[in-house]
Amino acid sequence: MEKSKWMFNREQRMNKANGFTLVELMVAIAIVAILSVIAIPNIVVWRENAQLSRATRDLLSDFQLAKIEAIKSNTYCSITFNQTPDGYTIYLDPNQNLQYDTGEGVVTSKTWSDYGSTKFDTSQGGGDGLTFSNPNNGVAFAPNGLPKNNLGGFGAGTVFLTNDRGRKTSVVVSPAGNLRIP
Repeated sequence: MEKSKWMFNREQRMNKANGFTLVELMVAIAIVAILSVIAIPNIVVWRENAQLSRATRDLLSDFQLAKIEAIKSNTYCSITFNQTPDGYTIYLDPNQNLQYDTGEGVVTSKTWSDYGSTKFDTSQGGGDGLTFSNPNNGVAFAPNGLPKNNLGGFGAGTVFLTNDRGRKTSVVVSPAGNLRIP
């Protein structure tokens, strides 16, 4: 019986060894290495910028949390910004002095080191990255939801943040208690 042309080609294809040659493998490895050299620095920049964005969003959310806690507990809820370690603490502040006193309930506390290279932008504000009028670097939300300072006025201000890549962002608290990321 004569083998058809189709059958012969099929048998040849079945007997041929499948795989890559050494040259093909080396070219593929070289391409992957070149793409890695290009991509890894961009991934590092992207990660640091994403951490700064996350820190900014978390700060905005924590301002909102302080405002809600003040309304819910019918007492002042303060946010004090710390330069060492860089970060902030939110706590219930019944004596309205905008300073954490022993026994006042801490709502949350964060440090910028949780967000990679994020830190206060010391080129803004009074050299500390803050424009709040309170000398204790903080603001309180009154039970009516309005921001206050310990000088009897509104606690409006801005927190300026930056990262090692030079990207800058901020969170603004208006005199009416509105919060925004410009």
